[in-house]
Amino acid sequence: MKILDSEVDLDASKYALFNRHRLLFALLLATLLMDALSTIYFMQRIGPQNESNFVVRHLSIAYGPVFGALFGKLYQLVGVWIITVITPRLTQFICAVIITLNCYAVVVNMRM
Repeated sequence: MKILDSEVDLDASKYALFNRHRLLFALLLATLLMDALSTIYFMQRIGPQNESNFVVRHLSIAYGPVFGALFGKLYQLVGVWIITVITPRLTQFICAVIITLNCYAVVVNMRM
């Protein structure tokens, strides 16, 4: 498949995140879980209306703080996977950015 004038083999890259980049995937899952748990803690203390991520805020208002945060992180994981399938060259960069942002979110959530 040709995407942005680059040939991308979707069959070869759809499992690259899970096979070739196992450490990044494990770190990504760990930070996703930590961010979800800290977001649940934050929203149970202060309320979902104060969540700055609008997707998680709306999901938490609709489904409650626990399921809203978990659904939001599930969407984030699926989004990272789709981006890494489409642009396999950027897998390490995308994962590093998301891991860093999740760590930052944990710090912010715990300071509230």
